[in-house]
Amino acid sequence: MPWEGGTSPVSSTNNKKSAIQSNDKVVIFGATGGVGQLVTKKLSARDGKNYQLTIAARDAARAKETLENDDIDVVELNLVGENKATDAELQNAMKGATGVVVSVGTTAFPTKRWDGGNNPKAIDMEAVTRIANAASNVDTVRRLVLLTSVGVNRTKQMPFLILNLFGVLDAKRAGEDAVKNAASEAGFSYSIVRPGRLVGGPYTNLDLANLFKIEGGAENGVDIAFGDELLGDCKRDVCAEAVVQCLENDSCVDLEFSLVSNEDAALTDDGWSSAFTSMSGTL
Repeated sequence: MPWEGGTSPVSSTNNKKSAIQSNDKVVIFGATGGVGQLVTKKLSARDGKNYQLTIAARDAARAKETLENDDIDVVELNLVGENKATDAELQNAMKGATGVVVSVGTTAFPTKRWDGGNNPKAIDMEAVTRIANAASNVDTVRRLVLLTSVGVNRTKQMPFLILNLFGVLDAKRAGEDAVKNAASEAGFSYSIVRPGRLVGGPYTNLDLANLFKIEGGAENGVDIAFGDELLGDCKRDVCAEAVVQCLENDSCVDLEFSLVSNEDAALTDDGWSSAFTSMSGTL
């Protein structure tokens, strides 16, 4: 059942954990991926917000071509390999930002995408940890949203036992822990978004949902649960909306949750607020 109704608590723009505001700078790692593209487009299209978006990408030219938005600042940074960005370069990319989105990843099983060291340990654990630690040294950061996966706490259960054969869920869980530790140290708010199997465009990954162009539910309805409880498909569009809500919604503070799509109507902003407030009560 989708969440309905609800109100947002009062928040001050001076609060270290408060939601991002109009004209704020938001940095997105992984913006050329399927969900990352949608997060970028949604933030760009928010009426009256005029967010200042910065994309961190290993190939600036490809990122600009993919996103087709000349108003977005692109910083060329490698997260893995011999030429990976220094801690200072990561911090500089986030300088002045209030929001940070981390939507990086690779395939769960060995593919060409692992070339150059882009494996789960390097990207989901080590790179995410470095981004989180860098963000903790940027005074302006108020919110960091990390996209991971359902199953991080259920690696001994099927089907996650198979998915984790090469350690992708272990790596994602380690990245989550790093984000939470950095948030605790620096005082900013974290959100851990754990979608089910991602379906619907844009298709950028080598999986069955891509091969068969699985679209998922007819609408962008969503089931949300605190922690790591759900199992099913999640449309990339609703996953991207969850990420944006974690940045903008006053009710989303220090939360980790799973989500899967259903065929109900999309949540309103108040619906998201109600869901976040309900989950906050389980902490």
